[in-house]
Amino acid sequence: MLVLLQTMLCVATVVVQATLSSVLSINNVYPDLCLVLACLAGFLSNEYKGLVMGLTVGLLQDLLTPGGIGLNLLLKGLTGALAGMTTHTVSTVTTAAVAIVTLVLSLGCGLASLIVAYPDIKGSETFHAISWILVPQSLYQSFLAAGIFWLTHKFRHSFGVVHFAQGRR
Repeated sequence: MLVLLQTMLCVATVVVQATLSSVLSINNVYPDLCLVLACLAGFLSNEYKGLVMGLTVGLLQDLLTPGGIGLNLLLKGLTGALAGMTTHTVSTVTTAAVAIVTLVLSLGCGLASLIVAYPDIKGSETFHAISWILVPQSLYQSFLAAGIFWLTHKFRHSFGVVHFAQGRR
């Protein structure tokens, strides 16, 4: 049942990104919701679940969107695993840690995609792409991941007080 729920979440994320990207954009900066999902899966659980969620959402993104197969699979899987490894290296994963790690991972994935997509890009064009596209997109994704993590963290703690097995008092 959990595998089906995670697969449906991955499919829904890819569909929302493909259909509502213009609604989610801020000044022509579009978030990569699949990367945010992979990061959050790693932060909220562990590196294995982050890897599995990243591989699943990356494969679906490769299959359902135009482009080559394999790049999103590898990048999203690696992102989910590295985000999950953060939970072992940092004693308490905070919203600030989520924002910083997501920013670094997003910049790394963006640079890798830029190198693979445009291997013969010139220096000035690379600087322009990094400063006007990759950095704003990475900042947007890090704030988005931090906000979702904060909301999830608040809901977890509020539901942690409720004892469902005891029923009403």
